[in-house]
Amino acid sequence: MDEVYRFDDASYTTLGAAGISWQSVLQVLRARPRIRQHLGAVLRIAAPTSDGQWIAVALVEDGDDEYLVVGARQLDPAEVDVVTKMLEGGQR
Repeated sequence: MDEVYRFDDASYTTLGAAGISWQSVLQVLRARPRIRQHLGAVLRIAAPTSDGQWIAVALVEDGDDEYLVVGARQLDPAEVDVVTKMLEGGQR
């Protein structure tokens, strides 16, 4: 599946307010392994960045396999534990 991810001005504003760079978001979106949860038009992806931060990215489907980044946040230690266990269990 070839997905296209895009950012708009609101994406950059929201990421800046959260203290997360667009480069970190791209690392998460391209990471393997990662947790990917799709619910309707909303897609959530969580993974670590190259510097060890665990980030969850929220996207909205904009078209077939096209997603707009609408936000991101760092996971807290309890969430990292849950996501790590999910990855170890093979959910991707």
